[in-house]
Amino acid sequence: MAFAVAEAILKKLAPLAAEQAGLLWSLKSDFLKLKSTVSSIKAVLLDAEEQSGLNHQVRDWLAELKQMLYDADDLLDDFSTEALLKQRRNDGNRCVNEVCLFFTRSNQLVSGLVMAHRLKAIRIKLDEIDENRRKFNLETRLRDPAVAAAIKHERQTDSFVPYGFVGREEDKKKIIGMLSSTNNEQKIEVIPILGMGGLGKTALAQCIYNDECVSTCFQLKIWICVSDNFDQALLVRKMLESITKRKVEDLDLDILKGELKKEMDNKRFLLVLDDVWDHGDYKGRWDSLMSFWLQVGASGSKIIVTTRLAEVANYFATKRIKPHKLKGLSEPESWFLFEQIAFKGEVEGGERFVDIGKEVMRRCVGVPLAIRVIASALSSKSNIVDWEAIKDKQAMFDGDDERKILGTLKLSYDNLPSELKSCFVYCSLFPKDSKIDVKLLVQIWMGQGFINSSQSSSASFEFGVEYFKSLLSRFFFQEPESDECGNVKWCKMHDLIHDVALEIASDEIMALKASDSMEGSVSFDRLRHISFDFEENWRVTWKAPQTLANVTKLRTFLLINTVCFGIYRIEEQNCEMIFSNNTRLRVLSLDGAILESVPRSIQKLTHLRYLNLSHNPIEVLPDEITVLVNLQVLILDSCENLKQLPRDIVKLTDLEFLSLVGCSSLKGLPLGIGRLTRLRELSIFIVPAASYYSHGSVAARISELEHLDNLSGNLKIINLELVKDEAEVKAASLFRKQHLLALTLEWSIRRRVFVLKALEPHKNLKELELVGYGGHSLPSWVFTTLQNLVHLKLYNLCRLKYIEDDAGQLLPRLKSLRIRDCPRLVGRRSTTEIEMPQFPSLSDLRIECCPKLVRLPQFSAGIETVCLRDVCRKLLDEFVASLPPPSSPSWIKNLTIEGIRGLRILPQGLLPHLASLEYLWIWDCPNLTNLSPQLATSQQHHLTSLQFSTLPNLRRFYMRELPGMKSLPEWLQHSSNLQLLLISRCDGLKCLPKWLPKLTALDTLRVSGCHFLSARLKSRTAEDWPKVAHIRKIYINDTKVQRDGNYVRVEEPSDENQLQEQEASGEEEEQQQEQELFSEEEEDDDNEVESEAEEDDDHEGEGEEEAEGLPLGIPSPRTWSNCIARLTCNLFQRCFLG
Repeated sequence: MAFAVAEAILKKLAPLAAEQAGLLWSLKSDFLKLKSTVSSIKAVLLDAEEQSGLNHQVRDWLAELKQMLYDADDLLDDFSTEALLKQRRNDGNRCVNEVCLFFTRSNQLVSGLVMAHRLKAIRIKLDEIDENRRKFNLETRLRDPAVAAAIKHERQTDSFVPYGFVGREEDKKKIIGMLSSTNNEQKIEVIPILGMGGLGKTALAQCIYNDECVSTCFQLKIWICVSDNFDQALLVRKMLESITKRKVEDLDLDILKGELKKEMDNKRFLLVLDDVWDHGDYKGRWDSLMSFWLQVGASGSKIIVTTRLAEVANYFATKRIKPHKLKGLSEPESWFLFEQIAFKGEVEGGERFVDIGKEVMRRCVGVPLAIRVIASALSSKSNIVDWEAIKDKQAMFDGDDERKILGTLKLSYDNLPSELKSCFVYCSLFPKDSKIDVKLLVQIWMGQGFINSSQSSSASFEFGVEYFKSLLSRFFFQEPESDECGNVKWCKMHDLIHDVALEIASDEIMALKASDSMEGSVSFDRLRHISFDFEENWRVTWKAPQTLANVTKLRTFLLINTVCFGIYRIEEQNCEMIFSNNTRLRVLSLDGAILESVPRSIQKLTHLRYLNLSHNPIEVLPDEITVLVNLQVLILDSCENLKQLPRDIVKLTDLEFLSLVGCSSLKGLPLGIGRLTRLRELSIFIVPAASYYSHGSVAARISELEHLDNLSGNLKIINLELVKDEAEVKAASLFRKQHLLALTLEWSIRRRVFVLKALEPHKNLKELELVGYGGHSLPSWVFTTLQNLVHLKLYNLCRLKYIEDDAGQLLPRLKSLRIRDCPRLVGRRSTTEIEMPQFPSLSDLRIECCPKLVRLPQFSAGIETVCLRDVCRKLLDEFVASLPPPSSPSWIKNLTIEGIRGLRILPQGLLPHLASLEYLWIWDCPNLTNLSPQLATSQQHHLTSLQFSTLPNLRRFYMRELPGMKSLPEWLQHSSNLQLLLISRCDGLKCLPKWLPKLTALDTLRVSGCHFLSARLKSRTAEDWPKVAHIRKIYINDTKVQRDGNYVRVEEPSDENQLQEQEASGEEEEQQQEQELFSEEEEDDDNEVESEAEEDDDHEGEGEEEAEGLPLGIPSPRTWSNCIARLTCNLFQRCFLG
């Protein structure tokens, strides 16, 4: 990290050394001398860092140098900070340079002498260190000018191509064979995978875990990363969370096991325990868990264990199943992987490059991680001399294979661009195997000054993202997870890579568990960054280690909670101690610490750049926070009790990120927020109702958005009904905010139509959400300007009639259209056919509670998800008519038809368009009597079996609240891939068809609320039992009557009341299980407001004034009826289609 600190010092020295104001104390000369010394030292730092691993004298010299560089950086930061504070105090006077402001007469005697003395002492010490380095003959190695260009070039490439799953096909085949085999003597079997770090044990287990054939063999699949943190309660809790897909409360181990037993009872499960180590009495603890799993699991359950340790693998092994020892890749496989990465570009030199590459590859001993990392390092070198240098240095790492691999990884680090080295080492603060938030990571890199932006400082975040991508492309990160726009949100770091980072960090970085002490850890004088992981400690009051009081030079303090938020409480005296002792902090995170107030001593942290106080019950922030003039990032997400921000927060002119997601008690932003022109993120803007700040201060109006043109990401503007002046809205100038990707505009009362017309955003916008808008049609800019729009959401628009403009403009990139609670929406203005689809890229269409909508915009054949809920019959007919001819490819995979009261029979032509359909939901259509398509009489005799085979890919079929249905549709017998069939509250269904046994893939049948049908399936002697005996899992009124193909004797209800109680009590479990079945489907946004249509047809002619004054959330009688009818089923339906 020394190189990064040296660059930061030189950057700060440049303006200071140029100022004439320093002449009074002869500081200009000291500044210039310091700049010369640091420049001289910086020239040899890259070579010194490489040699420090082999020469302990160089290592000691470098350690001493780092401490002085840190001290110099802190001092220069003090100069700048005091200057900024002085400038604030003199605000309103003539503009003067910050250094001149600092050296005013009122400040000379107080601070000038102290600063001057510190500066001279540091300069003299650095001169001595610079003199000492000459005896090491360090090579001058200036920063490669091509580095920045190289990083920029990487933006053009795919940074994280996985390069395939090389050389493990036989291993995969063998282990899958073990999973599918049965052992009558062993109820549950364990398959250990043994191998050294980096061989790909986790990747192999992931490949097996996600294999479709494996998935069909097990009722439950659970993945747990154990790592070196073995705690029974934590392990059981992780299993519960993996199964239920929800956070689990802090409970006693026995209670947790009881909950887990309910979820796993008599189910065949596949459990993967990744990266298992041995610590303490691990055998006794594993014996306890194995005994538990034997009790709850069904026969045939399997456990896969990956480990580096032979003793762990042997513990889990049996006579029948020995540890699967993962070997290195063969030489041809290794070369194939190496060649893919190292030679992806054109390289001059030909055969010599190949020869060197093969030598380097052989020393990787077949370990894929080492091959990928070193090949990536070589791919950026175009000179044969560089390749030979890496080969020669790699040959110096002797010893066993593990030492060679760690040496190779360290060598890859040595060949990183200098800008990336500090960023990489800093990541050792995060716990092993934890998911790293990429946005947070880049923000704290900014806070530490690691990002060297050649442009303005406002571009630091973009450069930081490119730094991350560059490290990802070099395989220092893995398992990236991206959002819908392709931006990487999360990643992980391999254990071995993490070990390398920790080794390089030495005594500068300490990553601890919350329960760890700091006794005998490192030299506290050299410790600069520290993190505490709270994964193990639930609902505890955390007391900082006593020795933390001896640490006074921290730059980073992170409380990391990798499980959930609000699980620990930090005592106020601990905060006071941390703030008072570590005034050099740049990064501070107290996320989820249950802080009720922030100590006023936070004002001492004048160097602070990053502050995260999210998930805390804070009501107000202290005014002292506004003296943190260097603050760039302030995160206050989910501070639900926060009522206001400090008035002077608008004086934090360096602020770039102000995140207020979930601050539901906040009623406005401070007046003057528009002066923070460097803001890149402002998650929410609240239009104020009135002045609510104390001391007569008022809140910011929407016009203050005018100069915030750097805003990016997501912006939500609420309470737009309170805007009074159209000029004020226009002044917001959203059209100039070219970096915004998503915009939400929300009205609580439907009025002020002019507001939306004036809020035209920039053409780059990708997502637009309108809530509560009161206009009859959308403004023209939606269709003329937003040609790059991908997602459009229209919710609770009570007066909206049309969703197109008069010219029939296209939205060529729109993929998702969601419309809900628009009771007057008709659809398209024109009744003439449009040749060109208006939404040619649409793949997701969801329309709910729009009873008058009869005409849809034209869309293409690529649509995959369709939901029509509480709409009229004509809309369904329109949808079918708008589909392309059956001869065209069909892409629809998910279809929901719900609440269509006039529907008696499915429209003609619907089924032929559903050849790709996988999920079909038909709910709450009381008049529906036949699920076969409507055909003309003249067509019926032409039916063939081919016409019935229209749903060959159907996997799940849900029928619910269809009382008019007398039988299952005939076409269903040709859906050979059907896996789940749910029939609920279909009282007209008397029996099952004779052809049901043809559905050999049918794995699960659930029947509930069907009196006659339930009676015919209540036992093995019942009339319809032979038709379902082949189905592996059968639930009747939520009681499991068949498990794993074996009949389960159940106690019959004694009377009708008991039967009804049983059905009611099972409703929650049914919903939960169906939610799990659809957990892989896209979930709707959590913050979408659920509400029903607010006016019935009789209100259509009412004036605008009355409509504008109607509060949000007043439903009509029909809406209340629909709401009650669907109350019990909406929850898990939304888990399927959002």
